[in-house]
Amino acid sequence: MLQTAENVAATAPPILDGVLTTELTPRIEKLRDAFLNLRPTVSIDRARIEARVLKETAGELTITRRAKVFAAIVREMPIEIYPDELIVSSSSARPYCTNIAPTNAGYFAQRPNVAGSESRGMTVGLSDEEKKELTEELIPFWREHGIMGNAGHYGHNVHDYEKVLRKGFLGIKEEAEERRARLDRTDPDDMKKVPFLDGVILAMEAAAELGDRFAARAMELAATEADAGRKADLLRVADVCGRVPAHPARTFHEGLQVCLFIRNILIWELSYDLGFSQGRMDQYLHPFFEADIREGRITRGEAQELLDCYILKVGRAGASASVGIGGVRPDGNDATNELSHMFIEALMHIRLPGPDTAVLVHSKTPDDFLIKACQLSSLGIGHPQFLNYDVMIAQALARASTGGPPMTLADARTAANVGCLELVIPGKDSGYLYFTHYSNHALAMDLVMTNGVRRSDGKKVGIETGDPRQFTSFVHVQDAFHQQLVFMRENIQMAGSAREQKIIEQYPTLCESALIDDCIEKGICREEGGAHYNFNVGITQLGSTDAGDSLTAIKKLVFDDKTLTMPQLCDALDANFEGHEDIRQMCTGSPKFGNDDDYADEQMAWVLHQWVSEFTKMKNLRGGYCSPGGSSMSAYIPEGKTVGALPSGRLAWAPLADATSPTSGSDRNGPTAILKSMGKVDHVEILGGTPLNMRIDSAVFKDRDGVKRLADLVRTFVDQKICHVQINVVSSDILKEAQKEPEKHRDLTVKVAGYNAFFTHLPEELQDSIIARTEHGV
Repeated sequence: MLQTAENVAATAPPILDGVLTTELTPRIEKLRDAFLNLRPTVSIDRARIEARVLKETAGELTITRRAKVFAAIVREMPIEIYPDELIVSSSSARPYCTNIAPTNAGYFAQRPNVAGSESRGMTVGLSDEEKKELTEELIPFWREHGIMGNAGHYGHNVHDYEKVLRKGFLGIKEEAEERRARLDRTDPDDMKKVPFLDGVILAMEAAAELGDRFAARAMELAATEADAGRKADLLRVADVCGRVPAHPARTFHEGLQVCLFIRNILIWELSYDLGFSQGRMDQYLHPFFEADIREGRITRGEAQELLDCYILKVGRAGASASVGIGGVRPDGNDATNELSHMFIEALMHIRLPGPDTAVLVHSKTPDDFLIKACQLSSLGIGHPQFLNYDVMIAQALARASTGGPPMTLADARTAANVGCLELVIPGKDSGYLYFTHYSNHALAMDLVMTNGVRRSDGKKVGIETGDPRQFTSFVHVQDAFHQQLVFMRENIQMAGSAREQKIIEQYPTLCESALIDDCIEKGICREEGGAHYNFNVGITQLGSTDAGDSLTAIKKLVFDDKTLTMPQLCDALDANFEGHEDIRQMCTGSPKFGNDDDYADEQMAWVLHQWVSEFTKMKNLRGGYCSPGGSSMSAYIPEGKTVGALPSGRLAWAPLADATSPTSGSDRNGPTAILKSMGKVDHVEILGGTPLNMRIDSAVFKDRDGVKRLADLVRTFVDQKICHVQINVVSSDILKEAQKEPEKHRDLTVKVAGYNAFFTHLPEELQDSIIARTEHGV
């Protein structure tokens, strides 16, 4: 029997019979159940290997030491093949396990006793001996050598998967050897390239050996396997891994296996896996799938099961593993293919937080693919997010105006999403090398009203822009806000440059750089500017809606209608509206963003334009300029705790509006009005994209017409030239039930803010903020 929405997920609406076109196989059911019974743990295996090699290589060049660390990790990390798997490999000693490393140990140390999707405990899963080794040996070593702390890479990039599929790691090793052979050994500048190229050669040798390790393990298991079917599976795995990733892939199975090997190898190198993307997998894997089908090596059902296996392997990672499907080809025509539909099918089968999948919609997206994507959305499992590929191409082309090599149209049409929604050019971009801090526009607004003093702790963290009680025009308010943004940008730039310099000095990459165009040819790693494109910095914003609504309230109440004076407003804010309820009612009743009201929408668009105009001035140490944008994730809650009462009527310390979404409860005119408000923002100039969260009432999907209406809404989203929208279709009642009885809803997945997570793993405050979002009809 085909799966239906009724038995696809407990939280899915019981309609849409026949949504799936292939059956969920018993293998996938068992693998999924096995995963849901796991609990997240941590491991020090990688940390132990790294510390040992760093001690052994003391005094050698940093680039050489990092190459040797990488090679040792790939060759020595524990590996295992678990029951029923056809796609093998994981980045840690156990499934659902995170490696502790110098770059993330500080993160874990802040959460010593908690394990979950949002925060994993530092010692969960470690033996007493391992805990002692971590606290008495590893951490002191990291601190002694200045490598402790969250100073590592941010991870956001799409690497050249096609290159590995085409050449294998041994082929890339030969590329590095050929480049080294062309060096002029009488040229001092050329000789500086030798350590990097030698490191790439070592890294590629080690990476090429990983398949053999798994092939050997598969043969060991096959030798003692009593079940004939599983024995055949293991021999098949051994055959695949004996070929890849050392050599070029030949089949769909080998292609998927290469993709998983690459992802886990990169995590081993960087040890901080935020936002790795596999790019547009439906495009570069389609030739393998098509050839297998054409030549009779595989059936469509077998291919679907393999794809399901892959999605399961990376499914726990949420935004840490992202994929884009759809989009356009280099000639500008629609790129959707059969594999695009199969990815959606796999997400329906698996129903896990990841991989965070973006459907790349555009003006030529075919109806059947869009309907399939909206059927997936209607199931209430957090997938997919929609990215406007027309806008993404324009954003990519616009980056060239900030400097660097010209962006070709062909490259722009390969653009892919990373992390939550950020844009990179696969295999050519340096990626988001680091992340410094959020640009908190609500805080900037608060600082305008306090002359630079943060209300949460009384510290002067902003610039003095004058006593707001003395402002005599709305222009004065806007100018003060702009000055606070400038000061914020200058401080973020200084902190970012310091952090980037530390990364260059301590964490150069060999494997990752080898998978980015121009690094081998230039003979330098991506951290030093080896990539073809070096745009990204990693600056995102939050609180823009709060700032925009606050400016709207000031403009209307103080300067246009003159129902308040600035001193009256300041007094109310200073008191967090206590004793000033009448003023708060006026503030909350002022126009709000998200209702297709030009009066409010104009201020939101102005805030975002000021932010982009300032932050594109930031320059990284690789010679590229900032591409502002990205998801604020769940930071709108903790960042709100630093912001006092605002003219919008928001009380002190309350959560901010999530991402660039309307403030919870203020969007009263329906989803089309929200899209029309968002359409007044210039999304092309926000080079890294910015997210919009929406909730749709699950009752909309009681009949098939509901899916069609959602598809029409997505078409409107494309027409309005908005960058991003993601939709939750889970009722508040279900979410509240999950809070009370989490064990009954262990697979309930929701969109948070650019990424998916198990709802029951989220902190209660974050759960409440998701419940508070307005549910709309369509």
